[in-house]
Amino acid sequence: MGLHDNIDGKWEVNSAEESGAPLHEVSDDLPLMGDDSVASPESFELLESEDPLGDGTLGSLDSQMDPSENPHDGSDLTKTVEWRGHKIRLYPLDYRKIPLVKWQIATCYVMFMVFGFNDQSMGTLLPTVMEYYNVTKVQVSNMFIVQLSGYVCASLLTEKIYTHSGMRGCMLLSALLCIVFFLVLMSKPVNFPVFMFCCFPLGLGIGILDASCNVLMGNMLVHKNELMGIMHAVYGCAAMLTPPLVAHFVEWGHWSMYYVLPFSIAVLGGILTIPSFRYETGAKYAYVLEQEANSGEGASQESKETFTQLIRMPAILLYALFLFAYIGGEIATGVWLYTYLLETKSSDPIAMSYVAATFWVGLTVGRLVLGFVTKRVFANEYRACRVYSLLTVGFYTAWVGIGFVNKSSTSYMLLLSLIMFGCGFFIGPLFPSASIVAVQVLPKKLQISGVGIAVALGGCGGAFLPYMSGILSHWVGVQWIPTFCWIMVAAFTAVWFSYPHYIHGHDEYL
Repeated sequence: MGLHDNIDGKWEVNSAEESGAPLHEVSDDLPLMGDDSVASPESFELLESEDPLGDGTLGSLDSQMDPSENPHDGSDLTKTVEWRGHKIRLYPLDYRKIPLVKWQIATCYVMFMVFGFNDQSMGTLLPTVMEYYNVTKVQVSNMFIVQLSGYVCASLLTEKIYTHSGMRGCMLLSALLCIVFFLVLMSKPVNFPVFMFCCFPLGLGIGILDASCNVLMGNMLVHKNELMGIMHAVYGCAAMLTPPLVAHFVEWGHWSMYYVLPFSIAVLGGILTIPSFRYETGAKYAYVLEQEANSGEGASQESKETFTQLIRMPAILLYALFLFAYIGGEIATGVWLYTYLLETKSSDPIAMSYVAATFWVGLTVGRLVLGFVTKRVFANEYRACRVYSLLTVGFYTAWVGIGFVNKSSTSYMLLLSLIMFGCGFFIGPLFPSASIVAVQVLPKKLQISGVGIAVALGGCGGAFLPYMSGILSHWVGVQWIPTFCWIMVAAFTAVWFSYPHYIHGHDEYL
């Protein structure tokens, strides 16, 4: 998952004198998984070769200059080493100096667009799916449980996939799962169980993608807040476009053809992954961990923590709990808002689709705008999110209050749209900023497994909590949806404020 550079900008290749900027490895081959031999740093042979990164020439490590002497030239930052029979490329995660990093960022953005179209389509299509397959709210809510199962599997498999084939394997698998099962959904499955089953592989692919891209952006050397914010804004933009798009496809009479859009983008993402992450294999990951162990900054690669040990670590547990409630609240809002509006405010599907879209407009704008504000106004990402989370609680409280006012006038709808925009605007930057904090407080050797587990469990919240919202709304009425979402927002705010009480030794980040 793009675990390329240490978050504090430190890296060691062979010795302190040879370590310039933080380095990012790439490899042409998969690791020999059965090779137990350990090569010492002194045995690495530096090779001269053509530069496939598009940044000029590539010389041996001995010929490299100090990056600070020529900060705008990326050619002195790219290096090649031979390790256990694999050629491994090293370079900093700085898109300004390494052109390949730009393509990696672009690929992540494309795949996050697929992420957004997938997540919001489930909620917007709920009324249509219930009518087409003649199922109840309780039955259709089972889609969230099936997707939850996919996220759980992602938490267990992401580290193994990354160890075997690196971020290249993770990104390709995510793209392939989306391509295959969006194609199935495009065909309008003949019965609901088939439609529901597709949520499992899509949940698996999205869970792997989510963790991979978040760690990559969290390890960027420059503009990580802005890049992370833009990536999550792309998700929000896709989710924002989904309600009106789905409404028009439903009106056209071919609702399943909506999936042509995420299918096409997933194909583009898969194509971009091949050149962008062509060096990001399992050999890179093994080399990273060995270098960290040799430098004394991490434990031996062989000492693997179990799932139970990882989830008990405060930094991982709190991040997982935060994401569980956060993603649950965000998805529940997006998924049930359209149905809530249709059943309590107006039966006009087109008009209500645009009101529902205001939440995603706010989320998209918030991630774009506040991503640039965070570092310029606040001491760190954690403190910024304390303010954003409190403002989120305030707007959700306003939604609960206005929700019980039964009106459908134009002025009422405008006020409701403004409140939903505010909910999205301040909840939007919380996920990207929380991901940065997680990478900051975790050692490098735990970033892939830790973030992978937390993001996947957060995805479980994104499936389980909307499911429970559907069950509860079936029992007590859909008018209580705003209250259910408020509870989730209050829960993740409480978790966020508890960080300094349980995570110690990282005062500069908290």
